Amino acid sequence: MKRMYLIPILFLFVITATVLPQQTPVVKKISEIDKFVPDGIYANLNTNKGRITLSLDYQNVPMAVANFVGLAEGTIKNDALPLGKPYFNGSVWHRVVPGFVIQSGMPAVKDTLEGPGYEFPNEIFPGLSYNKAGILGMANAGPHTNGSQFFITLSDYPHLDGRYTIFGVVAEGMDIVNKIVQGDTIKSAMITRIGEKATDFKVTDESFKKMVDDAKEKVKMDNEKRMSDEIQALKNIMPNAAETASGIKYIIEKEGTDNKPYDGSILIVKYKGKFLLGTKEFASTKIDGKPDTIESPETFEYIVGKTKINPALDEILIDMKKGEIRKIIALSKNAYGEDVALGKRSDGKKYVVIPPNTSLVYEIEILK
Repeated sequence: MKRMYLIPILFLFVITATVLPQQTPVVKKISEIDKFVPDGIYANLNTNKGRITLSLDYQNVPMAVANFVGLAEGTIKNDALPLGKPYFNGSVWHRVVPGFVIQSGMPAVKDTLEGPGYEFPNEIFPGLSYNKAGILGMANAGPHTNGSQFFITLSDYPHLDGRYTIFGVVAEGMDIVNKIVQGDTIKSAMITRIGEKATDFKVTDESFKKMVDDAKEKVKMDNEKRMSDEIQALKNIMPNAAETASGIKYIIEKEGTDNKPYDGSILIVKYKGKFLLGTKEFASTKIDGKPDTIESPETFEYIVGKTKINPALDEILIDMKKGEIRKIIALSKNAYGEDVALGKRSDGKKYVVIPPNTSLVYEIEILK
């Protein structure tokens, strides 16, 4: 940690060297400091409570970092401020949830703008996780709607993994992060680069737009490939399946008895499932039939017309009889869509069981 405390000092030396260029020993000290501070791109947020230093992961998550750096340095065009004007200066910590996150990044302008006027896709790098306090992430209104708002975690929250871009971590000033309350401000945001690779990471409006265009094209191609792979998987798994009007494929593996349920009927149900693409498995839990990564499915009560799981299960369950076992394939639009299904760890914290845009295979049984 002693090394990291030298980062703010770097700015002092830079300023001193600029004001007093004849003092060459100061310039030498800069190179000496570089040896002790890890190479990288750092953002120093000068708040009314003190300084927070962020280490930005420009190598693994270059687009999100380019967005943050470009806005901070005023090199990206946006609808809130003129080109050349630092974007985050004066921003308010407008959302603070104790034990969860602090959030900022709205421009300090006198209108209703909540972002820069553009959006860019999620940038999820495998292995990065919201597994501790001090993780820096992009806030958004859904997949691929990132703008300028960002947050810092106050604890570990793995249910954010895969949903919100991680692009850095608090390198110094976690004590300041914990002091932030709603309404506190970012007086200024300063970017410093240490090392050759970091120094070469320059952000222009053109370079950022190319990153965004390339990312959007990749999202489009990934979606097209996923749809193609799902069509092939449907043919392989259930080639002779019946289909509901909403597009849910199904096979009745065991016929049931009695009449179909009516509004208010209480069903005792269990299911097991897996991803249509891939091998990840899940099963029903006692709590309203929510899925989790348990080995054996648990039974749960499903009240027709009241209990809601997802569109596919809600539609199929009211069409089944007592004792019936049915295998279904629910494409993502009929499963959880852009949303996620969450499970719980032993400590009660949630994590992602089923990520957005995942098509599912279920085997469902109504016991009584």
